[in-house]
Amino acid sequence: MRNYLLIAVVQKGDGSRVMKAMRDAGATGGTICYARGSASSSVLALLGIGDSRKEVIMSLLSDEILDSVLLAAKRAKSKNGIAFIMDANSEDRSMSREWEMIEIIVEKGYSEDVMATARKAGASGGTIINAHGTASEEDAKFFGISIVPEKEILLIVAKSDVSERVVEAVKGLECLKKKGMGILFTIPVNNFVPLG
Repeated sequence: MRNYLLIAVVQKGDGSRVMKAMRDAGATGGTICYARGSASSSVLALLGIGDSRKEVIMSLLSDEILDSVLLAAKRAKSKNGIAFIMDANSEDRSMSREWEMIEIIVEKGYSEDVMATARKAGASGGTIINAHGTASEEDAKFFGISIVPEKEILLIVAKSDVSERVVEAVKGLECLKKKGMGILFTIPVNNFVPLG
């Protein structure tokens, strides 16, 4: 049996309904994270109206129920969103795919700059998830308590040729050249499906 990770990005408020449809189709569970979409233009971002609240659903599925759960997510009629499958098996993933997920983890406050650069390289949009780092002994302390830096995770799904351009453009950003400012990686995507 093979396992896959289904990721769906939907409008805020749609996550529970989509997850229920997925459970009804055989999914045993999942996790819903709160996120925001990135503004489609600098003017909208400046006005504070370009961001849209999102929910990111992650569910680990066996190959036996994969198709029925993906179909259920599509039929759940989210207002707007996407869903895609990633291979969660450990063998070689060098097989080429039409779509890739670019994941960029940066210090809080840098995701909009990264997304603007990604758009110029051909990305059509992305989803930003708020997160935080994990404390280590080297972290700064304040009254004996570790100060854990806040992070933002930017997820961009793009065709493979666009993904290559985005990665090269983002790697060239001055703000990310300082050690420890971020990390970027890509993962092949299976079964990209627009929702809604």
